[in-house]
Amino acid sequence: MGNKIYVGIDLGTTNTLVSYYKKEKNTMLKFLGSGNVLPSVIYLDPDTKEITVGADAYRQGSLCPENRITSAKTYMGRDKVYKLPVNNGKPVEMTPTEVGAEVLKAVKKRIIKKLKLDEDDEICAVITVPAAFSGMQKEETERAAKLAGITCLGLRPEPVAAAVASVGDVADSMVFVVDIGGGTYDTAVVSFDSSLTPKIVSQEGDRSLGGDDFDKIIYDYLLQKVGDDIGADLSDEKNSEMSRETYLTITGALRDRAREAKEELSRSDEYMMICQDLCIIEGYNNDEPVTLRYKITRDKFNKLAKGIYDKIEKRLDMSVREFQKAGHSIDEITHLVLVGGSCYIPSIIELCERKIGIRSTMQCDKTTAVAEGAGIMADSWTTIGEKIGGLVAQSMGVSVAGGKLSKIIKKNTAYPCENTEIYTTTYDNQERVKISVYYASPDKENCENVSEHEYYGYFILDNIQKAKKGEPKIAVRFSFDSSEQLTVTAKDLTTGSTRSLQVSREAFDDDVSSCRPMAIDLLIDVSGSMRGTPLLQAQKACMKMVDEIVDLGVHKIGITAFSDKPVDVCAVTGNAELLHSGINNMTAFGGTSMMKGIEGSCNKLIKAEEPEKIIFLMTDGAPNTGDRSEVLAKKIREELNIKVAVIFIGSKDNRGYEIAKNVASANALDGENPLFYTAEDMSALGELFREVYADITKTY
Repeated sequence: MGNKIYVGIDLGTTNTLVSYYKKEKNTMLKFLGSGNVLPSVIYLDPDTKEITVGADAYRQGSLCPENRITSAKTYMGRDKVYKLPVNNGKPVEMTPTEVGAEVLKAVKKRIIKKLKLDEDDEICAVITVPAAFSGMQKEETERAAKLAGITCLGLRPEPVAAAVASVGDVADSMVFVVDIGGGTYDTAVVSFDSSLTPKIVSQEGDRSLGGDDFDKIIYDYLLQKVGDDIGADLSDEKNSEMSRETYLTITGALRDRAREAKEELSRSDEYMMICQDLCIIEGYNNDEPVTLRYKITRDKFNKLAKGIYDKIEKRLDMSVREFQKAGHSIDEITHLVLVGGSCYIPSIIELCERKIGIRSTMQCDKTTAVAEGAGIMADSWTTIGEKIGGLVAQSMGVSVAGGKLSKIIKKNTAYPCENTEIYTTTYDNQERVKISVYYASPDKENCENVSEHEYYGYFILDNIQKAKKGEPKIAVRFSFDSSEQLTVTAKDLTTGSTRSLQVSREAFDDDVSSCRPMAIDLLIDVSGSMRGTPLLQAQKACMKMVDEIVDLGVHKIGITAFSDKPVDVCAVTGNAELLHSGINNMTAFGGTSMMKGIEGSCNKLIKAEEPEKIIFLMTDGAPNTGDRSEVLAKKIREELNIKVAVIFIGSKDNRGYEIAKNVASANALDGENPLFYTAEDMSALGELFREVYADITKTY
């Protein structure tokens, strides 16, 4: 067994930095060709499929931008896949986590070479993450470290690491940190007591606000200027009417120059963009190589960036309010620390100092502070790093009846923490319950609609008390330990049936990728035979579908009624209130044009974003003469992969029974069982909806 080497890693959106202790001094790791920083960029060679990381990847990608990945951290923990083209083969697919792993592999390789380590030496790291990172994003960061062969001691918020590095030996201080990196905005207030023990007082953040936004506004400006001058629409490749190579050469160069402009305008009053002999554009400049020259002043940059400045100002106001909610006054702030590349921008420095009311500390290196703080925590893991407790970045809870989020752990609760809430069943003699876990979406903490929040996963609790709905008592406990590991426990207080698991995406009964979101359209026959009690019972069944059966945080529902023609009762949505309103407005009249109803429902589902689309068709009789629903049901499955589950309410002797059965059979592919269900009375419709949903989701 080799030695353990302790390092701090700032795995940044734009750059990655590493610090370690050498002769009792915090030292920044040097990377060949790029100094203290390793650009968080990878490049895939389209011929050899070899991956290059860092400055070389950035340079090579300038000539082949399709094969270069930058800012992957922005999409960590999200369902994004990069497809990098290769010659004579299928594109290479990579997730943001795998990109992060490649960057960390390069880090590990450099640490081993620089510190002359053996392959069996263990690299133990404190890795910093944005304060606003969700649990899924943290989990994926740890996974990237594992893939790279690095032992993650723990994840710590970037602004907290910056505070630890920047304050030095100032005791009894209150430090307000603003960290604006490549893809994220973070703030944290950290207090230090007389023994210099740090404690997080409050934190706030935005996972999609940072230096990349400034790069984009300059890029868009240059794109428009260049397009106007050369007489081309550069908004996309097709509109440009250029060859693919020429278009990518121009846009790739402008992206690189936009970033250079942002950095230069943080130091100077103007920037001269020069792209020498960039390419040849047929019919322009006498078919000679094109050289582009444009001057951008700081005043022009500030005008372009006004919207971003306004957003940062609003975020700062929110950060101050969070600090005040914790029972403090802005007058208690003793230090203002600014870190991250965007905090070199003079207008941002002025804005932060004006809002907080004090000058920012000048002893802080905005580029290296986060990594230095991570290095301090790694080197003193048992005395400092391990004991720094963070705050919950997003409220967490479960989905409940009516498509609402019930919070169990609130945002900005200090780790470790736990809380228990009591829930019940939604229908009589229910034997199992589905516990669906969610994160509250950033900036939507007060929104009850669960479809607006971030689905994490679910598990099933079996053997619950069989009783009337509302009688069983199901206790759900969320418990975070000091390492921020979440354990969710569900227990039936009567039967004692319990299920507990440490939460990760792999731990759930069904992970996010396999629980494919569905768009379900309830296609309800409202012909004249449905007047009175049948319609009321159908409406009640639709309400049950919305409030009790479908997880509206994962799936969405629409409602279409049909008689002589289809009526769009409610668009496909996860908003239970909109669905309730549409259901209550349904009326019965006219004949039964089932084919037109299927057409209307199909046209609605085509527009839905969900990958799985299904029609729940309910009818109580035969369609109009000449109806060709069977043909249409077969066509939409074969051409659009839209499934149709058919529910017939009435006697098997009714002519409509065989027609409904044939529609279901026509929609089934070879080898599939038709989705056909029947009952003699409309009062059974709600439970039939439940049965259909169970069959297509495989969860009950």
